[in-house]
Amino acid sequence: MSIDLCLVVPPFAQVETPTLGVAILAAACRARGLRVTVVHANLMLAARVGHGCYGEIATSNVASLLGERLFLPHAYRADPAVAFDAPTALPPRLRSTHDAVAPAIAPLLDDVCTRIRSLAPRIVGITSSFQQTLAASAIAQRIKDEAPDTRIVLGGPNAASPMGEALADIFPWIDHFFSGEADIAFPDFCAHLLADPGADLPRIVHCPPLTDMRCSPAPDFSDYFADLDRLGDALPASLPEALPVELSRGCWWGAKNHCTFCGLNGATMMFREMPGATALAELDGLEAKWSIGRFAVADNIMPLRYLTDLLPALAARGEPPTLFYEVKANLKYDQLALMARAAIEKIQPGIESLSSPVLKLMRKGVSAHQNIALLRDCRSLGIGVVWNYLYGFPGEQVEHYAPVAALIPALEHLEPPNDFSPLIVDRFSPYHNTPEAFGIAGIAPIAAYRGLFPRHARLDAIAYHFRGNYTTALIDDADTRLAMGRAIGLWRLQWAIGASPQLRIVDADGAPVVIDTRRIATQAQISLPPEWNRALRLLERPHAADDLDVDPAVIAELIARHYILAHEGLLLSIVTRQAQDITEPPAYANAPAA
Repeated sequence: MSIDLCLVVPPFAQVETPTLGVAILAAACRARGLRVTVVHANLMLAARVGHGCYGEIATSNVASLLGERLFLPHAYRADPAVAFDAPTALPPRLRSTHDAVAPAIAPLLDDVCTRIRSLAPRIVGITSSFQQTLAASAIAQRIKDEAPDTRIVLGGPNAASPMGEALADIFPWIDHFFSGEADIAFPDFCAHLLADPGADLPRIVHCPPLTDMRCSPAPDFSDYFADLDRLGDALPASLPEALPVELSRGCWWGAKNHCTFCGLNGATMMFREMPGATALAELDGLEAKWSIGRFAVADNIMPLRYLTDLLPALAARGEPPTLFYEVKANLKYDQLALMARAAIEKIQPGIESLSSPVLKLMRKGVSAHQNIALLRDCRSLGIGVVWNYLYGFPGEQVEHYAPVAALIPALEHLEPPNDFSPLIVDRFSPYHNTPEAFGIAGIAPIAAYRGLFPRHARLDAIAYHFRGNYTTALIDDADTRLAMGRAIGLWRLQWAIGASPQLRIVDADGAPVVIDTRRIATQAQISLPPEWNRALRLLERPHAADDLDVDPAVIAELIARHYILAHEGLLLSIVTRQAQDITEPPAYANAPAA
């Protein structure tokens, strides 16, 4: 028996969680009475080449576009009139991975298309984000060749205008391209097409932003679990690591101050959120249905209202679900403590830098001291922090980095960044939209796009990642960049080789003791004198030295022991405290910022 709609998740979508957008569209179409099946080609390839190998490609540096490269031989019909440039060279390690996986691509496409044909769908919808465009084309082309009457639709971030229009020029085997939030428009489109198969519908469908998050249905993950079961023990039994969920869209900070390098949201920066009660009901419903209480919240930023409307309700539960959330880095201690009680185990706060001038160039709206305090408080509270250290911002200076490199040994007890990496200009970011306003002479797609698309393709419209024509004092100073890279590498190493370093005040028979296992430690353990403890408490928020009613000799001693930082003219404590202190916020928790 045929179905109405087959949705396809191509490689290299991650396999650790279901693909959220597809699961939402599946639910929306089923609510309209359509017979829908989701085919997870990403899971099929991961099972074929191994979970570890697949993950290496899915998380590879975007500058290589390795995932796209693997599908290049299969993404186009043979046509001597269509010319391509040679693909850019891959580094040896990525070349080795490419050569090991490449033989698996054609058999995978055979299996995926056999599976789709067996369902006999009238419509095939394929999603594309990150490195999925050529895989989507390869699948679409085969289906169109074998079943010409099947309507094929491409959607997802890579089809957003103007990318969708440019892809339409080179992918004639794809009938329609959806740009924007398709929660309502796509089910309407499918229902119209099924009722009138000959309908002359637009090739590019522009979807208006959803105005009410309650109109988006809860995701349906049934096909993800069915495909996991079908693949058996070829993939880890631990999958999924979490269920994705979306409680808001847009960015309330970006709507006021668009971070200069951020290309997320495109034309949909407008912030929309579910009411707290609706969000709680969705989390409860998904946990009850799938017996999984781990959620990766896909929001770009946590709604501030959830600090009163959602998190207290979660914190009041004995065993709330665990959450990952993207947040703004200016959270106070008491807010972080509430998040810890609400079982938010990990956050992505967009730290990006420990230099206030560079953060100002980014329009982040936070200072280096706020970022360091966040890392400190999260370590105290047991909240994991995911972040990257970025460089290459127009206007940056060497003095924005050299002092940070010198500070890093003192920070090794705080969670390190995942990487120290250069800025890439992303589509829809201010750097992309108005490069000249930032002193960027021009932008061009990153080199890896060349060779992946025909010479006549409009790469400027297809690409998402660009390089800017500019330089900075840091880019021109290899020694400082190397010093930063080495310092961050050693920081990461301390966390990778065993127990992470500590700089923590603990209780020892009723008396406070400082434990210090950092490489820079001057003493592994010392009783904490009351005047030191008082100074550290005062400096849990940044202060200028002359604003403190503290003996200068105490400050000098704490600086010498690297318990407090002297950074950008202010002093800040970096000592963490025991997790059981989270029910008692420190004195600075509700104090105004310095």
